[in-house]
Amino acid sequence: MKNMKVTGAQYKVLQILSRRDIAAIRRNPKLVPGAKHLLLACKKAIKKVEEIPQYASRKKRETAYRHIAAACRKAIAEIEH
Repeated sequence: MKNMKVTGAQYKVLQILSRRDIAAIRRNPKLVPGAKHLLLACKKAIKKVEEIPQYASRKKRETAYRHIAAACRKAIAEIEH
């Protein structure tokens, strides 16, 4: 068996992953950078949704939804290329 050095943060992540997850990452290594972009897009989307006031006007809601969709499209585009 091979030994390799990992940082503390990497060790924590490896403890969380199942054997199935590790096998999927080995089959498709692009999943990891793609997941990072999607995570950032999700964080932006959550932030935008939380910023919408409860009684916002229709225009403000439409603008917020447009920004959310743009962030998600950008993340998906970066993953696909």
